[in-house]
Amino acid sequence: MSATETSDPAPSSPKTTPYLPAGSSRDWNFHPALPIGMSPVFDIPFRAKAAFKWIMGTWFKLTPPVSHMIFAIITFTLFWPAMTDMQTLSWGWVLQILAIHYGAVLLLGGGLHLYLYVFASQKMRLKFDIRPMEKSARFTFGNQVWDNVFWSLASGVPIWTAWVILYFHAAANDWIPRLDSISASPLWFVLFFVLLRFWQSFHFYWIHRLIHIPWLFRNVHHLHHRNVNVGPWSGLAMHPVEHLLYYSAILIHFVVPSHPLHVIFHMYALSLGALFSHAGFEKLLIRDKETVKAGSFHHQLHHRYFECNYGNEEMPLDRWFGSFHDGTPEATQRIRARKKLIFARK
Repeated sequence: MSATETSDPAPSSPKTTPYLPAGSSRDWNFHPALPIGMSPVFDIPFRAKAAFKWIMGTWFKLTPPVSHMIFAIITFTLFWPAMTDMQTLSWGWVLQILAIHYGAVLLLGGGLHLYLYVFASQKMRLKFDIRPMEKSARFTFGNQVWDNVFWSLASGVPIWTAWVILYFHAAANDWIPRLDSISASPLWFVLFFVLLRFWQSFHFYWIHRLIHIPWLFRNVHHLHHRNVNVGPWSGLAMHPVEHLLYYSAILIHFVVPSHPLHVIFHMYALSLGALFSHAGFEKLLIRDKETVKAGSFHHQLHHRYFECNYGNEEMPLDRWFGSFHDGTPEATQRIRARKKLIFARK
């Protein structure tokens, strides 16, 4: 699908309520309070209290970063191959890591899809887009869900695993710097987790801008953008070239001393984080109580309007470079005008 206005609904200004009934808005079934904001960490002048409150509210409650860390700790302590085993390439530990990655994606991606879409456990409550998953010839197998599952499992997990194998084989042989133990540098061990969140945001923004170059969009990124209305499996439904670029964020660990937990956490943040951010729902409701933050309305806007919100809320790069959509009708009109300028140059 090309980046046109064909899937762009007419603008409106729906009232924001926690459980907006399906069909009551032409734009969204639900959206958070508008305008949406971004991290205050980079605000000038710096607002320490606001920055601290945002970090605590988005990183240390029951949110995706916490789940990534839980997955990483369990994986590293119970299932990860020994560093000495990884000095030599062998099918044993390679397949072990591949199985771990498949298990994590199937557990989380499958769980989210079953809970939100198959069992419809919270029906349409907190769902951004009113539309269901599609059955259309523009998707592989003519089915959006099966298309998304196929590209996630056939391309996403193997390429993620290949990057991880490359890193750990090099680290095990001391070809690149690494942090052998937490006690060797406890302050750096903790601080690097924080820095990785911002590195992930920085890297994602520029890689994302790159694949929106017209030729790369048409031949690579369009596969992901066929998903205008997204679900959990849409997160890793990408062209293999996009997977290679997306997971290249791991290259920071080839030059910055890293503990295995840093690397495993980082790659889970990229992989499991994509499943969460494309969930299509603001939060998971369990017994009608809001529990885990799920989808990202910031990124949902990107899938609908294409040429906006290339990054995420962690760093205000979209605001700095004029591509931020805050969810308001005024922002929609501005982004439409921006798109006309972009396509006029093509």
